[in-house]
Amino acid sequence: MLRKYVSLFLFYTLLFLTVTGIVLFIMPPGRVAYWTGWHFLGLDKDQWDNLHIIFGFLMVFFGIWHLTLNWRSFVSYLKGKAGLFTSREFFITSLLVLLIASATLMNLPPFKTFIDFGTKIKKSWPKPKTMPPAPHAEIFPLKKIARLVGISPERAVKILRSQGIKVNSVNEPLKKIAKTNHKTPAQIYELLLKTSSPEKMKKGL
Repeated sequence: MLRKYVSLFLFYTLLFLTVTGIVLFIMPPGRVAYWTGWHFLGLDKDQWDNLHIIFGFLMVFFGIWHLTLNWRSFVSYLKGKAGLFTSREFFITSLLVLLIASATLMNLPPFKTFIDFGTKIKKSWPKPKTMPPAPHAEIFPLKKIARLVGISPERAVKILRSQGIKVNSVNEPLKKIAKTNHKTPAQIYELLLKTSSPEKMKKGL
């Protein structure tokens, strides 16, 4: 009975890891995903990352449990006529795993081709019209964003509130302000950027 539960849990973790792995493989780079408020199937980048991490650990946990319950069968796969770790299957699978790992690290085809394909998909996502003023600007507090735009933090709060944007504090991260108001960090930044020079609006600072 226990084997059935473990096997089913192992199946579901494999299913989740397959889905999350595909999404992580094709999702845009972090700087684009965070800045544009990227979502897929209603979940953002952090949520997909978290699902993949948690179910990855669950896969390890239930995998070890499954191995424990089927230890005798597993050992029989390793045993050849000469003893443990001498079976033909053990040598073939070990050799294949080592070859795949080595070829991947050495950027050899077809593995490099597959990785390049994923990179191409990632880069194909639409880029924001206005690029962030600095890497991971979405985590900057509003007061820092305001200085980058060239206005005072108080002025930034006034501008956003006049546009119906709820702001609790100048220390509030841009990402949190965006999420509270159902906007993207890029959209909040653009509202502030409109108050500065046209040149900055074009270049995204």
